[in-house]
Amino acid sequence: MSFEPEALLGEDDGLVLRRFFEWGVGHGFDLAIVQITTPWKRDALIAWAKANVQGVAVIDLREVGPDKRRLWDVLREATAQELGATSLILHGLEEAEAEERIVAQLNVERDELARSFPLPWLLLVHPTAAQVLEQKAPDFVDFAGAWMWEEKPEPLRLELAAIDARHAVAAPLAARVIDAGKELLVEAQRAIQFGAVDEAADLLARFDLKHPEAREEDPDRISLEGAKLAVQGRLDDARAALEAALGRYDARSDRMGRAAVAHQLAIIDEQAGRYDAARAWLRESITINAALGNRRWQAGSLHELATLEWRQGRHDVARTLLREALEVFDEFGDRAGRAACLHLLAVIDESEGRYEEARALLGEAIDINKSLGNVVGRAASLLQLGCIELKLGRYDEAQGLFSESSALAKTTGSRALYASALHHLAIAKVKLVRYEDVRTLLAESMTIRADIGDQAGLAASQITVGQLEVVEGRLHEGRRMVLAAIQILEAIGSGQVEEARAVLRKIDALRHPPTPS
Repeated sequence: MSFEPEALLGEDDGLVLRRFFEWGVGHGFDLAIVQITTPWKRDALIAWAKANVQGVAVIDLREVGPDKRRLWDVLREATAQELGATSLILHGLEEAEAEERIVAQLNVERDELARSFPLPWLLLVHPTAAQVLEQKAPDFVDFAGAWMWEEKPEPLRLELAAIDARHAVAAPLAARVIDAGKELLVEAQRAIQFGAVDEAADLLARFDLKHPEAREEDPDRISLEGAKLAVQGRLDDARAALEAALGRYDARSDRMGRAAVAHQLAIIDEQAGRYDAARAWLRESITINAALGNRRWQAGSLHELATLEWRQGRHDVARTLLREALEVFDEFGDRAGRAACLHLLAVIDESEGRYEEARALLGEAIDINKSLGNVVGRAASLLQLGCIELKLGRYDEAQGLFSESSALAKTTGSRALYASALHHLAIAKVKLVRYEDVRTLLAESMTIRADIGDQAGLAASQITVGQLEVVEGRLHEGRRMVLAAIQILEAIGSGQVEEARAVLRKIDALRHPPTPS
């Protein structure tokens, strides 16, 4: 493979680069700017210049910064008389910690810099840094006698939608058989399951007025407090409440109550990325309910177990569990459980490219949840429909679905679902090249996910931000973020580790020339 300027910049711009050095050396200050996206091509241009231009000095602007070195000192050192510098190549502006300061300094001090260092300057910059120069250093840019561009740039192809812990709906368990006089708790349980957290809080408060001691003593009341806190993303508080309820159920030898709390604790562990712990709780819940003959409750835990298998990439196992759960839900006429199973079956179909099948399943799930008033389920399935539109390249349609999903999710108090909707809305805006919106949405999503301990979701958003850093020329920072996210996914045993590693390989491919075939 040729690393001559013509191969890297095209015939015309390659010739301009050659003449810049051939005609510029020895004739005072001159400025040329090369916009170059691909790191290995930038490095190849520098290597060519070192080999073919006598006395060329290379300056990495990443060395300049408040706690590093001053620009003037770096220039003086590179052009010291004993070194015999004939020309300068400056690069790394887009990754410089002090990018804004350097740009401002180039603009304000351009005349002094030109007089003090009267050599040809070649500035190699990423297109994003070139835009910053044009906007914030117009006087400096006016000095440029030539602009050149990379031939056939090789940007990172953003395949962001694949790397995300998509929101799976937990199948609502059938209401426990609760003692007479606790009808408010039954209503609160349904409200929590369907995402009406404010309504649930009101119902629980009304119950507390009638039974002031229940908040501390009644395991049914305590477990519902834990379930409400879990939906709100307050996982540590939720766990404490559920463990308190578990102790009281055990004191009563209430195995049904223990199974219900085990199921809820599994959901918390799954969201936090503790998949082995979640699986152990679910197996206990399934075993207890099987022994008690509570097949409908058992189906709810089978659905949650399928969610775990899906998250870890075992789609066939997940599909088998879902079909088993679906059969039981249908037998009992449990439409909420049916919708939850259809949703997760659609997620699997979508991830395997069966978009029409997934769309049909999601359509039925949305209709069911709308009729039931299940806002959480409806919002999650709208989000998943948006993922399909995104993969099909219908970005405006995807953005509309993600916006609708995020608006619904916000009303439910489900912070995990809301963060996931924000993440996907950001992806749609990436495709529409609205990067400022993307950063705002991802920052909010990551803040929520970090706060609620959503490790898989946080890693997904981190990979997205990392890719965006690379797209805007900050390869080292982007790579660092993606690598950190991969380590999170490896630690929790996510089934999406290989997809994340593929992103890292694409980033690394930008650093090295392709191997000749």
